[in-house]
Amino acid sequence: MTKSFTFIFKLMVLFFICPSLLHSSEQSDSSAKSSISIKLVKDNFITISNKEHKNNRIGYRFFEHEPVVFGNVPLSASEANIDLDYIRNVENSFKNRTDVFVYKHQIDKDEHWVEQTWTYYMVPVSDGIEIYLVVETGKEGLAEYYGIQQCFRLSGKTNEQWRREIAETPAFSEYDLWKKSQKSLTWVLRNNEWQSLPAGKDAVGARTPLGLAIDDLTYNVEMPKNIGPYDALMLAPVDNGLIVRTDIDENYVCGIYWNSTSHVTNHHPADCLHSVVNIGNVPPFSKRMVQGKIYWLKGNKQDLLTRYQKDFQDSKKGTLRVAACQFSVAAGITDNAEWIKKQMKHARLQNVQLIQFPEGALSGYAGSDLSTFEGYDWSLLKEKSREIAALAKDLKMWVLLGSTHHLSDGNKPHNSLYVITPEGKVLDRYDKRFCTESDLKYYSPGDHFVVFDVNGVKCGLLICYDIRFPELYRQYSVLGVNAIFHSFYNARHKEDCIHPKIMPITGQARAAENGVYVSFTNSSAPYSWPCHFITPDGMIQKKLIRNIPGILIFDIDLSKKYYDISAPFRLDAIKGKLNSGDTVQDPRSDKRNEF
Repeated sequence: MTKSFTFIFKLMVLFFICPSLLHSSEQSDSSAKSSISIKLVKDNFITISNKEHKNNRIGYRFFEHEPVVFGNVPLSASEANIDLDYIRNVENSFKNRTDVFVYKHQIDKDEHWVEQTWTYYMVPVSDGIEIYLVVETGKEGLAEYYGIQQCFRLSGKTNEQWRREIAETPAFSEYDLWKKSQKSLTWVLRNNEWQSLPAGKDAVGARTPLGLAIDDLTYNVEMPKNIGPYDALMLAPVDNGLIVRTDIDENYVCGIYWNSTSHVTNHHPADCLHSVVNIGNVPPFSKRMVQGKIYWLKGNKQDLLTRYQKDFQDSKKGTLRVAACQFSVAAGITDNAEWIKKQMKHARLQNVQLIQFPEGALSGYAGSDLSTFEGYDWSLLKEKSREIAALAKDLKMWVLLGSTHHLSDGNKPHNSLYVITPEGKVLDRYDKRFCTESDLKYYSPGDHFVVFDVNGVKCGLLICYDIRFPELYRQYSVLGVNAIFHSFYNARHKEDCIHPKIMPITGQARAAENGVYVSFTNSSAPYSWPCHFITPDGMIQKKLIRNIPGILIFDIDLSKKYYDISAPFRLDAIKGKLNSGDTVQDPRSDKRNEF
């Protein structure tokens, strides 16, 4: 179904802005594919009907309350990881279609909002409505997190008349059941299991991994128990932004999902579900597209989950959003850990799935930050490693953590990259195979490759000096690796050091030789060279600024084709056949000392 997208929240006071309808079609060409129709009932509200589930009308409110704003505004579409060509193509695909409901919302600058325009494209499909929200900025742009609330309205027959004009859904109304019991019909996912979100007089909700990240960054010391204009009590975190309602017998189910949801809430007496979505990280005079879906189908919540997985997980196989991080790695384990955790949270705001850190990022690098491992605080290193693993679990994120692995007494430790899963477990550990002569004073070299799969992308790991041995890249190519994550500590050198000149171009050669994506991370301690992202054609697609902490976010997409002139003969070369085609037997070929 869809591509990828970004958004979030926090709420306060109702603020009205006059929107305008560009085009709507209640059914027209979509009637053959969908029983669902959309109708504008008043400014900022639509009502949704389903011929297969009569006597129920779901409502949707596009705009309410103030935004929650955090972070800086990016300077360019490249920095914000925005594909403007893709957005343009999606918008053009909707032109002249009669099955698309289009709604435009102009927001002027005031004390809460910056100038922006929202355009919703809503496409009825067999199991609900696909939503594409294009946010267009003015001269100020949107900060890293710009959380807006979306309202999924399910008012019942006993609700106030004005609410029933927008939505009247006796099948899904908790409010109708309220007089008899405070039975919940609302469900969220926790640890891959359905759990109810209570219904009651007070609003309740939960943070997604993205919500945990933004609230932790915003409040720093202690996250509040209640969030938003309805003072919703935040219960245990949820796996993602999917929030659903069933009828009492689970014959029908409906729900809402936005890809960049930070919080979900169940709000009474309005009988509505809220998604707080991050539409931020947009430079001035630019665009971002965020995507979501309204579900409404005959079946139970497991049927809906199957549709959701197909729409938002299975369809993205072979893609991976990565963050490569740099900061000034030093000897202090606690300070290093704080940098790592902070960058993990910022990356989570941008829907990053895997985050990579430099060589020795947590432990410091022996020979530069440390003169010896005598008296080293291995207990503290383990403690901070476990904290980072716990955060990986909270944020549902893969972490490639550069550190030092303690061995038994008498053996020097390994210089390592830990592979930490979104469940907070150590899946594997790569140990630097080629240690420099200086490294060997402090470290024991490793003896194995590490290959693991993330969302259909096969990944391999290397560390620093390994770059000088193309055989390692070649072997990863034999193992079918798509992307190599190579972590460095090339820092604290003299300003005219050769490394900034040769390392990036060596990485370009390795990528092109083997047809793989390459991600380089490095410490930003001066003098250094910055994180680079290199595509399989050997081109540097993105890089950070040297000697300054930062996060480089990029997308790997295995469906993209890159120039790869050596592909037809690469396997022959690996097997030792060092020419292309068939050789010939010819006496003139044999005589090499004459013209």
